[in-house]
Amino acid sequence: MSVRLKLPPILQEFSGGVETLEASGRTVGECLEELEAQFPGMKESLFDRQGHLLRVFGIYLNSDGLHPIELDTQVQGGDEIVILNFLMGG
Repeated sequence: MSVRLKLPPILQEFSGGVETLEASGRTVGECLEELEAQFPGMKESLFDRQGHLLRVFGIYLNSDGLHPIELDTQVQGGDEIVILNFLMGG
């Protein structure tokens, strides 16, 4: 089972500029963990020390927004996970 992952430009520095990757996790969280295995250091850019998704990122599964607590949402082959980087400032 293969799931497509799309990275925002800020995370593409870890993937060598590659925007779209494949993952084989059973949940959204497992797919994100797989990113760390492929690209060490990416996890620290996505999550805080307690393991919560940083507020500057949004996770979408097949165009549906997921609250960080929903990282245990099951995925199926052909699904697409999109990580968006929200602009913040004041």
